[in-house]
Order: sequence, then C-alpha cells, then structure tokens
Amino acid sequence: MKVAVIGGGIVGLFTAYYLLKEGVDVTIYEKAFLGNGSVHAAGLIEPYRFDKINTMAMIRKMMKYKKLGVTDVKSVNTSWLLALLTELERPAPPEAWEIMRFMASFSLREYKYLAEEKNDFDYEESGLLELYYDKNALEKAVEEEKLSPFKPKFEVIDVKNFAGGVYFPELSKVDTFKFVDRITREIAKAKVVIKEVERVTSDGVVDGAEKYDKVVLASGISLRKFGLPITAFKGYGYRVKGDVGINYPFVLAEYGVAVAKNTDNIKITGGFDADFSDDSSRAEFFLNMASKVVDVNYVYDLTMGYRPCSPDGFPIIGQYDNLVFSTGACRLGWSFAPAMGKMASDMVLGRVSSYGYLSRYISGRNLRVDTR
Repeated sequence: MKVAVIGGGIVGLFTAYYLLKEGVDVTIYEKAFLGNGSVHAAGLIEPYRFDKINTMAMIRKMMKYKKLGVTDVKSVNTSWLLALLTELERPAPPEAWEIMRFMASFSLREYKYLAEEKNDFDYEESGLLELYYDKNALEKAVEEEKLSPFKPKFEVIDVKNFAGGVYFPELSKVDTFKFVDRITREIAKAKVVIKEVERVTSDGVVDGAEKYDKVVLASGISLRKFGLPITAFKGYGYRVKGDVGINYPFVLAEYGVAVAKNTDNIKITGGFDADFSDDSSRAEFFLNMASKVVDVNYVYDLTMGYRPCSPDGFPIIGQYDNLVFSTGACRLGWSFAPAMGKMASDMVLGRVSSYGYLSRYISGRNLRVDTR
C-alpha cells in the first residue's frame, strides 16, 4: 500500500510511525521541516487538561485573557465562527468523552513506551502544576476539575508567592525538539518531500502528479481549505538558559504560560492568539510573564506554531473517498498526537470506517474536495 501523509507536524509524524509499523510505503510532504508548527509547544503531555471551546465559560475566559493581553483576536475562519455559534453550549455525546478518555490513556502510554525503549527526549513522569495568583480563580479551577469527564487525579498544594496550585500527578512532559529527532529516526524508511502541497484530489492524486492509495491530511490549519471549520490559535515557544525554582513543569494559569525544564534548556510557551499571520511581535509578552518565576540568562531561539482548533475543541478524524483527515486538537496536539496518528492509520488500513462524533464534519456534503 502506498500512502501520502500531508503535514510533518507531530500528528503527521505519528501517523507515519504507525503506518510504517504495518509495512506501508509512506511519503511525507512538509513545506518546511519535520516538526514545523509543533516544536514551539512546551512538551506537556496533558490530555486531561481539555478545553471545551463552545461554552460561555470559555468565551468569558477568552475575554478575560484579552483584557490581560494574554490573547489577541486578529482573524478567524468564518466557518469555524459560525459553527461555534451554532453549537454554543451544545453538549458532546457520551461517546465523544469515551473516545477522548481512550485517546488520553493511549497517548500517555505511548510516550512512556517510547521512553522505556530509550529516553533520548527528556521524558519525565513529573506531573503538572497549575499555578494561580488569585484565590478565587484557584477555587473555581478546583470545582471545574471535580466535574471533569476525565476525572483526573489532582491535589491542591501550597506554593510560595501564589494563592496555590493544582497538581496533576499522572501527566508527563517531553522535549519537543528531541522528540521530533527521535521519531524522525523511527520513521527513517519514509520518503520525505519538502514542498507545500497545493492540490489533493479525492482519489489520492497529489499536485496532479503522484497517485496514492490513500492520502492522510494532517496539515493543521491548512485543512480549512477543504471546508473544515478549523481556525488558528497561534502560540510562541522560547528555549532559554536560566534557573527556575519550581520542581514541576507548570502553567501560570491566569497568563496561559507553560514552563518545562529540560536537560539543556528551559522551554517557555505562551499565547492563544486568533491569528493566521506570521507576526511574532507578541511573543515577548509571554517571555516577560515567565520571567516573573524563571531567571532567564540567555534566549536560544523562538519558534511559533498555529494550533488547529475545531469549534468545540474535539479532534476531527474521518475519511472521504481516499482521503483521511486528522486535525483539530487545538492546544493539545502533542497530548493526543499518538492516538490521532494511530486512529488515522487504522482508518487508512480499513480497520475503522468512522469515529462517530469525531468524524462529524467529514462528508461529501460538508467538504470542498477536488474530485478530478
């Protein structure tokens, strides 16, 4: 079987990984470099930290973020906005939460398995600490966790200079750059083509030239051109040299800033900007926020990524003719990437025809697909 994977971000890389395990002939198309659009992330594997986007609570949170300068709204995909408004406060069916719980446990297990083979990507089962400056915000967060469909283990702990923190012991972290290096070695048998794909037909022809049995579309926000209600929430990631006094990977909850200490750098990630542009001028705001708790001595680099977000935050995984779509996990792309890659590969191999709620936008009626 001959399969093309469009998009060499973390979801595309895991898709190639699982297909190669099945002996499939895989070609990856990526416009820049493997890991592009994904390495900016903090590397927190936190699938239980799911945000349901289509709620008034999330809209209020975004408005608060806007007031604090944590987020900016420059542009959104119109079809995403219309779907968000249409589905506002609409609950997801029980099957959706059931499959998300499976995806969470599968992804956590796969990172652990790869680390047990060889931990060359700074994998740690160190948990995650959400820090709050405001006591009321902390209390509200605790109440929300008690109602979470994931029912995660957590505890409230005292942290100096904060109202407190919510600690999640079951979560883990990786160094995103090192992990991309690792999985690139794992998929060494794949052919990699560095180019931006302009056209894919429903029968599996890429750019009017190469014909594939199946094409997996894992190219994030670019899938909006097929009619998917996907919009971009941009994030910024710094690798810095310095010191941090907190022993766990942590998030400054009120400012949306994540910090993870790796062996040779500290990763600082922030931002949730509705923005398709390549402007990175707001990145420094998040570095300054992190500098309140991280003693930054030197900045190694800055990367930027565009989180593909569905109207409700759930992933979108489905198939139409010879095309398989896998996108939409928003800020939890790394957290759900192993499961999304495995599920897409199972769909390619004909083991699954639909993922129910997660396949809801994938149909001939909803998609704009070139059938020629």
